[in-house]
Amino acid sequence: MNNPQQLALNFDREPETLSIAAGVCSAADSPDVLAEEPSRLATVNAHGQEYEGVEIDRNGFLLCPQTDAQGRNTPIPYELKVSAKARQVYLRVEPGRGLQVTIPRRYPKRSIPALVESQRNWLTEALVDLDNKTPAIYRQWPPPQLHLQARDSMVNVHYRRIASSMTKAYSKWASPTELLLDVDITNKPLVAKCIARALREPAYDLLGPWLDGCSIRSQLQFKRLVIRGQRTVWGSYSSSGTLSLNYKLLFLEPELVDYVLLHELAHIRHLDHSAAFWEFLEALKPNALELDQLLKESGHQVPPWLELAASV
Repeated sequence: MNNPQQLALNFDREPETLSIAAGVCSAADSPDVLAEEPSRLATVNAHGQEYEGVEIDRNGFLLCPQTDAQGRNTPIPYELKVSAKARQVYLRVEPGRGLQVTIPRRYPKRSIPALVESQRNWLTEALVDLDNKTPAIYRQWPPPQLHLQARDSMVNVHYRRIASSMTKAYSKWASPTELLLDVDITNKPLVAKCIARALREPAYDLLGPWLDGCSIRSQLQFKRLVIRGQRTVWGSYSSSGTLSLNYKLLFLEPELVDYVLLHELAHIRHLDHSAAFWEFLEALKPNALELDQLLKESGHQVPPWLELAASV
């Protein structure tokens, strides 16, 4: 977080990226509101034709402020959080979620729109920067494809419209590269939640055997693997022997996935990030520091709209 600026504001201009954290696993995901219902999806043919016909907006997921028909600026949308711990107003731009505004309990909410407008220039710059870093495939809505680099495959996503009043969504894998969804496509958090939930299965299938192989190579034994959807870490290891991996690793290059797995296994020997840890990890995975830096720069490979899944 940068130093406080005018009006007692703190600005975090850098987009949030995922990074590795060791120690106790982060909090569990919110309860799923989604459910699979195979019987409803079983009638689709091999090409998902029953699910075709949904129009894809090539710029349907952009964070930058838009203009109206007369070319005038529209208000910058934001999510508001009231915090008992906050002592000042925080404006933060996050991938997939856009502008996040945190205020103290007694701060007047009616003042926020004017405050946000007064910071339009840098906010617009930050939001445009996030959009520019987002691959074109993930600016489209609803998402037509998912590039799972870890397993070198492109997944086609097919949709069948359901009523906007529906608060649940249904998913089914027709094949390893064809994902079928029954979902209200106008409900972006619900679409994100549905896709996130569907990705847990291929994440287990890929990362489980991969981790076992890394465990054998390194002669480091863990007790349990958990696949989760953490917002700020790729993986974690707890002293109880549980190793948690993020399903979003599916979107990374294999070399980086291999690095994350060995990084977490190395915490079995060293639960910190001391010099001894890095020396040990370097023996397991040469060029570990270089790979760690690449990992910090790889957040844009993950669809930013997956961040919305936690809000459902």
